[in-house]
Amino acid sequence: MSLDSYAASGQAGLMSFREAMESGAFPVSLEITPPRIPKKAVLLRRARLLDSRTLTVNVIQRPDRQSSLEAALELRREGLEPIWHLTTRGRSGKDIAADVTQAQNGGLRHVLCLRGDQVQESGGIAVVEAIGVIREQAPEMAIGAALDQYRANESTDRLLAAKLRAGAGSVWTQPVFEVAPLLRAASFVKAVRPDAHVVAMAMPLLTSESLDAISERLRIPAPEALRRRIQMGEEEAWRAFEETLAILAGEELVDAVALMTYRADPPEGTAERLLSGLQRMGIGKAASPSTDC
Repeated sequence: MSLDSYAASGQAGLMSFREAMESGAFPVSLEITPPRIPKKAVLLRRARLLDSRTLTVNVIQRPDRQSSLEAALELRREGLEPIWHLTTRGRSGKDIAADVTQAQNGGLRHVLCLRGDQVQESGGIAVVEAIGVIREQAPEMAIGAALDQYRANESTDRLLAAKLRAGAGSVWTQPVFEVAPLLRAASFVKAVRPDAHVVAMAMPLLTSESLDAISERLRIPAPEALRRRIQMGEEEAWRAFEETLAILAGEELVDAVALMTYRADPPEGTAERLLSGLQRMGIGKAASPSTDC
């Protein structure tokens, strides 16, 4: 479904991202980085990269960028369906409550609740507490939480279970370079909360340097098998990415995919290649009309 369809529909008559997952439609979200300073044209260019195949725009929160909330509200005013990243590090319950009020007043319907990576900040309320604030103030809002499938252990499982029981209805993963860790984590999510949705991130990486950079930045392993395929050339790297997409779309434990490009503004031709791959696999088709929005 085109993101612009929301503007024409007035938010009614078409599925939301949550409804699309519940229906088994396997929707697509596009994760974007907002500009360093508010620039509407830049924000919209990034948000509309794949607008014929994406149902939502997932807006990253970073300390050196336009805030996710500000960017999400701008996208909402333009008729797009954004997912706002709410981070809790260094922030009080009062801060969170104020943001939720602003988001609700601006018509935001999706939030991804995260600890955040603002290394200069410490303290702040826990993600579980923030989820409680959202549920109390905006019970209609779809709440997501982060899932790092590469760091699954007893401690992280307990924290993830607490987020799900507090009200997170979906979990959003790190980029999927290996399927086994994802399936283990997804199985745990479904065991704790069978109605929770798993959104797997997929990211095309076309050079060994980009693989290493993402591995270091996100602190996730860079599989040698993937490295070897990337080193075989760009076409093989794209094939590896599309194979991952196909696996995710066919896996019953995965309910949706979030796409992210290596660069905030990817090279020319990237959008066309992503769109053609999604189309060939039948991923991200237009959603059917919803009767209960």
